[in-house]
Amino acid sequence: MTRSLVLAAAVLATVVSAAKDSATGIVFPDTYAGSKLAGLGTRYKGPLKIYSAAVYVSPSAAKFKLGKFKGVAPDAVKKDFFEALVSSSAAKVIVLKMAMGISKEKLASALSDSVRPRMGGGDLDAVPKFAGAILSGFQPDGKAASGTELAFGLQGSSMCITVNGKKCGTVKSAKLVDALLKCYMDDKAVSPALKRSCAQGVLSML
Repeated sequence: MTRSLVLAAAVLATVVSAAKDSATGIVFPDTYAGSKLAGLGTRYKGPLKIYSAAVYVSPSAAKFKLGKFKGVAPDAVKKDFFEALVSSSAAKVIVLKMAMGISKEKLASALSDSVRPRMGGGDLDAVPKFAGAILSGFQPDGKAASGTELAFGLQGSSMCITVNGKKCGTVKSAKLVDALLKCYMDDKAVSPALKRSCAQGVLSML
């Protein structure tokens, strides 16, 4: 194979194995830590694009845990589908990529403020641990600059947090895991586009 064909094949492979958030231009890989991309969308604050988010789900676990929804059209899913997705023990990863720079403290505070009211008043001690793990991924004088990546690996009651590929800590709290997922899947989802995209992506795995 000629050099030009090799390069063309490499470019094609890159395109096929990645997806782009059309609102920000941020690209996510098709797979992450063994899980498959289910959906992506943008987190807005007013007119500002704060970050792009992607949700990854284990296809085999999704088939086993959510098989009863096979054949349902994405635009016909109801609340019970998203509740089942949140509560299922299927391995999931939520990846955030900053579209604009903000202070690390503001990011940790905003994420904490999102999960806290979704924890039902229980295990709230996990929230400062969550924020602390996020902050530990940055230099003391660092910030969550544009392009910064945060990943939350979710399995059962365990949340593994990484910042730019560096493991920052693991928080054990089923309520925290559920609350973070609810941020993107409940009736007040912070990114409706991500929620819709996930419905389509997960249903395609079943």
